[in-house]
Amino acid sequence: MEITYNFLLLPTTKINIAEVLRDAGKSQDECDQTIATTGIKMLGHVGDRSFSEFALSGLGKISAEHDNIFIDVDAVIVVSQSYDNRIPSLSTRIQKHFNLKTDTFCIDVNDGCSGYVKALSIASMLSNSNFKKVLIIAGDINSAMTTYAELGTKILFGDGLSVSILEAADETIDTRLFNDGDTNNVIFCDMSENIMQMNGFEVFRFTRNVVPKLVKSYLEDTNDDLDNYDLIALHQASNLVVSTISKMLRLNNQLIENFACGEIGNLGAGSIGAWLSQGKNLSNTGKRKMLVVGFGSGLSWGLASLTINLKENGVIYV
Repeated sequence: MEITYNFLLLPTTKINIAEVLRDAGKSQDECDQTIATTGIKMLGHVGDRSFSEFALSGLGKISAEHDNIFIDVDAVIVVSQSYDNRIPSLSTRIQKHFNLKTDTFCIDVNDGCSGYVKALSIASMLSNSNFKKVLIIAGDINSAMTTYAELGTKILFGDGLSVSILEAADETIDTRLFNDGDTNNVIFCDMSENIMQMNGFEVFRFTRNVVPKLVKSYLEDTNDDLDNYDLIALHQASNLVVSTISKMLRLNNQLIENFACGEIGNLGAGSIGAWLSQGKNLSNTGKRKMLVVGFGSGLSWGLASLTINLKENGVIYV
């Protein structure tokens, strides 16, 4: 399978991080230093809309702007950590909303930063069972968990969803996934309290230790080289995290900056699609080889090697 369509759904309302920092009593120098480190200047904010409302509204806008884009979708995968309903699943509501066939494979996955890789892994398994067109919706309404969070967490996570369509192709998706259960609450959000907590130092140490090893090991196992990839998509945790990993791997994307979500923020499972949406000239340029690397909450990490052949790619405001 290959990615043929990629959209980023963002709310029209933006939060200015400098204003958030100043309201918290930070000096201008402290604001400038923080933003330079995180790389994040703005975050989207959905207001009082729920995850389901935002997703269905955004998908409706995609459908209105691109006729028949969801025709023949035979699998729907939703990946998020901010569902507003336990029952029914959002994937089945999407199936019904867009009149997809009743035998459409539907699944909601509760996952974050490596969730997009897991969705690609599921899509790969489905393709082996003759599924031809998979819709992946990934991301979070993080403001539901960060409004009352500690300042250092609040300024990293934005609201938004990526929407990817994968279609049958000769190329396969190769994935690697790993987990090391977070029993120390390095990244934690209790369901009743609904306030995200994050140990930034431990998260940084975790990513620095596991991600470069993961990529290097995969390249050795497959006898491949980063230079053979047109795009290397790193989970957009922050500029500090992405630039550190990039230096360790000597990675330098030519088509999109290594960190390209400075006005989007960390969207959890949606950050890979968000990053890809910033490639302004990728539509209708043929096949590209992409390495996707996810890491974070769980604790989990993984990668996927696949091709993209984008007919449409960009940002839609909802």
